[in-house]
Amino acid sequence: MSIEKSNRPELFIDNERYDWDEDTITGRQIRVLASLPDDVQIFHKVPGHPDQEIKDDTVVDLTKQKGPERFWTQPVGSQAG
Repeated sequence: MSIEKSNRPELFIDNERYDWDEDTITGRQIRVLASLPDDVQIFHKVPGHPDQEIKDDTVVDLTKQKGPERFWTQPVGSQAG
């Protein structure tokens, strides 16, 4: 029996873990992966920096930081809390 270490990036959307096999992901792919409606905004949590809004055509490099990549959502027009 072999135990294979996964090199897949850890990806969390609204604190729920998702499997993703690629080094990059777009906002549209995040939306599809997490079944997010078009009326929510997606934000990327980057330690030490303000959260970055992810548009459908934004490409996120999942290899840039150590540890899991975290995204969160909020309804369009809401103020970040």
